[in-house]
Parts: sequence; structure tokens; C-alpha cells
Amino acid sequence: MTLFSFVKSQWLMVNSFKRGFTLVELLIAASIFGIITTFVLLSYGRVSGQLFITTLAYEVALSFREAQNYGVSVKEFRSSDFRTFNTAYGLHFEDAPTRFVLFSDARRGSDGKGNRRYDGSNDASGCLSNFESECVSIFNLGRGSRIAKFCGVLPTDGGRDVADEMKREECNRDSTPPSNPSPSIAYLDVLFERPNPDGIVRTDRSGVGERYKAARVYLVSTTGDRRVVEVVNTGQISIK
Repeated sequence: MTLFSFVKSQWLMVNSFKRGFTLVELLIAASIFGIITTFVLLSYGRVSGQLFITTLAYEVALSFREAQNYGVSVKEFRSSDFRTFNTAYGLHFEDAPTRFVLFSDARRGSDGKGNRRYDGSNDASGCLSNFESECVSIFNLGRGSRIAKFCGVLPTDGGRDVADEMKREECNRDSTPPSNPSPSIAYLDVLFERPNPDGIVRTDRSGVGERYKAARVYLVSTTGDRRVVEVVNTGQISIK
């Protein structure tokens, strides 16, 4: 290579660095950056929704566990007019898809026992003070998530993992199989009463005796992700 050729090549290299980016190159780079950013945001929203609904399902399961611990350990219940240790505790679900109630089955019947249902008043702000209200606390769901439905599970149910037509659930909406009337139930109460940690599942269709073998609470996020919390009458609490 001659000295002239070497100098010419160096001059061209220096000028190419000084030239910078063309408008077309900038537009291409901006487009690629925009596409990557869009994918990252969409992925983040999806993962965030999945994480939130999973966390929410665990919080609902822990609320069931809290009621179970209160019922078995004989936690004292106080209201405006009386106090008692002889009471069961449970969770109450009604046609309010963004909240549920922790309650104490404190009202006594003629036999001195609770009636195994929620007798109280509440709204989104919390428990309402009234005579013999059994409301202990309110759990409000956040970030647009909601309770899609709640169900009492009949003994011949095939489990959460089978097709809907093989399930036997009485729900506040979309009962299975579809031949079931919908809504089948207006509320769902799951109680725990000493000395056993067993779950007592009650609805407005319970009638005489224990009709259900389990309860299921279906949760859904704004992104459409779903989780199911199940409590069986043996006291087991699980999440899917």
C-alpha cells in the first residue's frame, strides 16, 4: 500500500465517523426500540397480572386459615352488647364481587349453638355497627380483581381439574353442569368450629344436614388470569 492510499483510507474512515446517522437509520432504530418496548410492557402487564392474582389467591386462602385458627383456638368474640368464647368463625361471600367478610357465628339459637350462617351488616367501608352484628372484618380486593363466582361443591363432583360438565357445583352464577339453575345460591359461608378443624360449608340451599363436600372461590384479574381457592369439609385449603 502506498503512502497516498493509506492516507486516503484514514481520511475516509474519519469522515465516516463524522458523518453520523442518516434520517432513515434513526427511523429504523426508533422503530426497533418502539417494538421492543411494546413487547416488554405487554409482557410486564401479563406477568404482573399473574403475580397479583396468585398473591390474591394466597391472601384468600390465608383468610380461610385465619378463620380456621380462630374457630379451633376459641378466640374471644366481642360485640357492642356481649362477649363469648363459644363461637365458630368463618368467611362469608355474597353478591359483592370485590369483598368478603370474616365473621363470628356468635348469635345463639334456642339450643345455645350458633345457626352456622352470617348474621351481620357490612359495606365496602367495613363492618356496620348494629345489634349483635357478627361481622369481624372486611377484606376488599384491589387493582380491579374480583370474585368471578363462589360455589358449593356437591359430593359427586369430579374435582377442579375435570371438564365443567363433570363438575357438580351450585354457584351464584355459571353453575355446573349447565343444567343447574343459575344463580343456584345467593351466598356462601364456610365455618370452622372447635374441636375439629373441619370446614362447614353452608348456603341458602343447604337445608337440613351438610349438603356440600367443599367450597370453591373463583378469582379473576383484569388481565383475565384466574385462580381457584378450595376448602374441603375435612379442613384442607388449597389453591389452583
